[in-house]
Amino acid sequence: MNTKFESADQTTPKPISSLGVLGARLTWVLLGPLALVGMTWGVVSQGTVWFTVFDAAFGAVVGLMLLGRWVEHRSGSATTLTGEPDTPEQFKRYMTLLPPLAASVWIVANVVGRYVLK
Repeated sequence: MNTKFESADQTTPKPISSLGVLGARLTWVLLGPLALVGMTWGVVSQGTVWFTVFDAAFGAVVGLMLLGRWVEHRSGSATTLTGEPDTPEQFKRYMTLLPPLAASVWIVANVVGRYVLK
């Protein structure tokens, strides 16, 4: 008996055959989140004003992560973090949840840096 969920809607994704798509995947999966951690630390440590270079970089990284996810999804070789084929619902969820979640982290980092650790 096959315990893996299989659906007619899910097909095996194509292998990544482009360096651009690989770069896009690495951006939203690995490099973007690591950069956000660094930018968040920078926002907290430079918490004297609400908009610094770290704040701009934070926004740019979020934008690059969204772009990377979109590029990979459009390539036809998109997969989830676990290697399962990506669905349009999962893509939409990522695209709609990342911006408000990132904005919340940015606001909290600014508040902590400016008012709590002052």
